[in-house]
Amino acid sequence: MKRSYVIMAVVLILIVAGVGGYSYYEYSNTGRMAISVADLPISNVSAVYITFTSVALHSNTSGWQNFTIDKTVNIYDLTTSNASLLTNISIHAGKYTMIRLYISNVSVKILGTNVTFKLSAPFAFINHPFTVSAHSTTGIIIEFELHSDLNLQSKIFTPYVGYVVS
Repeated sequence: MKRSYVIMAVVLILIVAGVGGYSYYEYSNTGRMAISVADLPISNVSAVYITFTSVALHSNTSGWQNFTIDKTVNIYDLTTSNASLLTNISIHAGKYTMIRLYISNVSVKILGTNVTFKLSAPFAFINHPFTVSAHSTTGIIIEFELHSDLNLQSKIFTPYVGYVVS
């Protein structure tokens, strides 16, 4: 009878140690990624409201990971020094290769009138490797180029983006 209690105690200790070790492993391999947006301005436009719905990050080890944003930002006149934070997500530390920033709506104020633009693509795309380190925050600013993104005649938005990683 005593032997069965000893065996049960040993099994319980092993289970608790395993769960604690897994939790530490998860914590030790997690970093943060802060994603912001900015623009390069265009004439005759006084505001550009973009609704971002989600961001997808790709790594060679885990594939695509999707994160909901659901935020509208007036990106007009935002620069890399005053970029608007979209999200600050917790992800596994490691090397990532691509970003898709999903957009559902673009509204542009042209000479005082709000105009909804059609989207030529549902997301802005970045294909460039970056590393997220454990226990730190990697920042990335996705910089729209409004003079290229906005076709004022046809009212079409085509996201051409650059980026800054910090």
